[in-house]
Amino acid sequence: MIRGDGQTAMSKPLVLIENWAVVRKGSYLDFQEILPGYVLTGKPFGHSKLPNARSIYTSPILSVDSNEGRVETRNTIYQLGAVSVEYENWERQRRSMVA
Repeated sequence: MIRGDGQTAMSKPLVLIENWAVVRKGSYLDFQEILPGYVLTGKPFGHSKLPNARSIYTSPILSVDSNEGRVETRNTIYQLGAVSVEYENWERQRRSMVA
C-alpha cells in the first residue's frame, strides 16, 4: 500500500473494523468522505491493544486502498467490514446530490 506521502506501509497489524464510519476527529456524527486526514470510528476485531473495545476512533487516515477495502493509519491497517447504516445512508444521500 502506498500512502499519500509516497511511503509504503511498514509492518503494521491488520485489524477488522465493523460498523464503521468516517468522521472528523472527535466528532461522532460529522460524517466525511473516506479520505486522508479524517478518522474511522467503529468496532475493531483482532486489535491486540484493544481486545474488548466496543467502539474506537482511529488516528487520522494516512491512505485508502479502495481495491482492497483497507485504510492505513499511523499504527494500524484496518480492513473495512460492514459499514454503519447511518454512514451508508449519508453516503447515499451525498452521492444523489452530486448526480
